[in-house]
Amino acid sequence: MSNAIVQAATDHAPIVTAEKLCRYYQSADTTVKALDSVSLSFPRGRMIAIKGSSGSGKTTLLNLIGAFDKPSSGSIMVDGVDVARMHGGSEVKYRLNKVGFVFQSYYLIPNMTALENVMLPMELSGLGAKAREARARELLEKVGIDKTREARKPAKLSGGEQQRVAIARALANDPPILLADEPTGNLDSKTGRRIVELLGSLTREGKTVIIATHSTEVAAAADITVDMLDGAIEGQSQNN
Repeated sequence: MSNAIVQAATDHAPIVTAEKLCRYYQSADTTVKALDSVSLSFPRGRMIAIKGSSGSGKTTLLNLIGAFDKPSSGSIMVDGVDVARMHGGSEVKYRLNKVGFVFQSYYLIPNMTALENVMLPMELSGLGAKAREARARELLEKVGIDKTREARKPAKLSGGEQQRVAIARALANDPPILLADEPTGNLDSKTGRRIVELLGSLTREGKTVIIATHSTEVAAAADITVDMLDGAIEGQSQNN
């Protein structure tokens, strides 16, 4: 089912569409098909779990949506933008305004405080320093980081707190799409459930949250689950 169409029964217009999307890599004499003719349509304002084991293609798909990689062939449109055709400054603007990325390993700047980490993406947005600080504080409060922790550097925060700061940072420029790659992978089950609940709550504000995960529990919490295997879509289900 490599060219299966993933379309939920919804009144929401699609925010991500792809047609025969391929990403191939050359490894020695072997062609690795990370994505093999994938066609899909994701609705706006939902939490979507892309589920699969390592090597299934889920992270490659996330990277193509986020414009961190280019397809070998096929097309991908994200919120009206032809991602495959972007170059240079248009890619920077896209990543700044259209998508926020949350990584499994957080990737917070170690010598910056939580507040400074969240302010960082706003430096290119044109906001003044006071406005950036005010929005960063608002976002940290939104994700459950209180004022006693905003001045702490990442090493002084728990894993769950670091992930919350990473989510706040991803929301800094108010993107319509949040991409999360194994966001609970380094967390205990209880903390992981809280992070998934937090990500799900963002859809009630109109955000589209797309999660790459191997976890059945995380996938069950999503509105839509897309199952991937060997670079192809094996199936999809609507959970809620």
